[in-house]
Amino acid sequence: MRHTEYGYVSPTENRCYRDLERWLADKKKRECRAEKHGAFNLHKGGDDHAKSKTI
Repeated sequence: MRHTEYGYVSPTENRCYRDLERWLADKKKRECRAEKHGAFNLHKGGDDHAKSKTI
């Protein structure tokens, strides 16, 4: 048993918590990076690609 910020946990649980914390930190970084670059801004730009397609 190891003492962590979650209390006493087994080594397997500790590894799971560590992986989850790492994933959440990476997700937060990805979302911040995406906001900076306007990846999820649907109203960005002047031309609409759907209008310019020919059928």
